[in-house]
Amino acid sequence: MANETYPLKNVRLEQLHQAGFNVADFICFPPRTLSGREDELRAFLARHSRISCRHFHEDETRYYKCPVLYDQDDIEKILAFCLEYNQTFFTLCNEALKLSDSIFAGNILVRSKREYAIEYFSGEGTPRDIEAIDPARIKYFERKFGSPMPSDVPEAIQSLRTSLNEFATTLPITPVIIEFSIYPYPVGRRKSNAICWEWRKGWLHYAMQHNINLMAENEKLRKEVERLQRQIEQLSESSYEDPIPEFSGRSFQL
Repeated sequence: MANETYPLKNVRLEQLHQAGFNVADFICFPPRTLSGREDELRAFLARHSRISCRHFHEDETRYYKCPVLYDQDDIEKILAFCLEYNQTFFTLCNEALKLSDSIFAGNILVRSKREYAIEYFSGEGTPRDIEAIDPARIKYFERKFGSPMPSDVPEAIQSLRTSLNEFATTLPITPVIIEFSIYPYPVGRRKSNAICWEWRKGWLHYAMQHNINLMAENEKLRKEVERLQRQIEQLSESSYEDPIPEFSGRSFQL
């Protein structure tokens, strides 16, 4: 449940904005409050031309993947969708950014005041897409704060991580994940190239994709080891069962 330690998603977004980070402009309607305020949503769409409509529940441990409608400009479709799900969920609509223009997207995991990890990929998509893309596209590394990052990490990601460090380590919970995207042009409320989609509990419904891939690979190797062990045992048993061949006693000459 939402509380001061782990506030609602819209509050977490506002915290990022108030701390000086760039977020996509958004508007939020608590459950059962959109009806009668449709003009606010109409005005928000008019300001941005295209918007994405998301929903969330105050209990994110039970309700994680909620109804979403991306990149829309049809107000009637938007209202029908949002009015339906606002009966149960918070409705959060944000300005739509072109996914095809994104040059990097990923997650920064702040494990503690000493350690962090970053995973990201290049090209079209959002941080959540990292759960489904080819693992070979994902770049991942872990560091202690103060240690240099790999030399091939884009400067924009390095800069974002440095500035987010102080914010993340002041939060009352750890670990936390900050989702980010990097664009080739200014976006969001603060009109900068880096945008933060949200911060959230580090292990809430989602481990870093790199770790998921390692777990899958470990499971595959474990099964292979078990198969080889069974094969060795079978060969060992058969060697004891086979009779030792007798020699005829005849000598052979070369």
